[in-house]
Amino acid sequence: MKNLVIVSFPAKEGMLDNLKETLKLALPETRSFDGCISVVTFIEQSTETIHLIEDWETLEHQAKYLNWRVETGLLDVLEPLLEGGASGLKATICGSPHYDI
Repeated sequence: MKNLVIVSFPAKEGMLDNLKETLKLALPETRSFDGCISVVTFIEQSTETIHLIEDWETLEHQAKYLNWRVETGLLDVLEPLLEGGASGLKATICGSPHYDI
């Protein structure tokens, strides 16, 4: 992994299937965005949270991607599906691995 980013999408009660469908439509664009190496999805069933494990060439690529998503309105689409709205979305920017630990 070059630059790890973990994004968590907590679904509102009863909205997990809608959230899955929305991400199914959005993730092909994510995966083809400049600098994206991979995106793998996991579902934490007990909390109905979808986690994306993303690998990016650089964190600058990921930041450019995030700005593009905000500009194109994806957060507006996700707002009614997420527990806590768009502010319920959590991104953990880990960056590159540390092999000296």
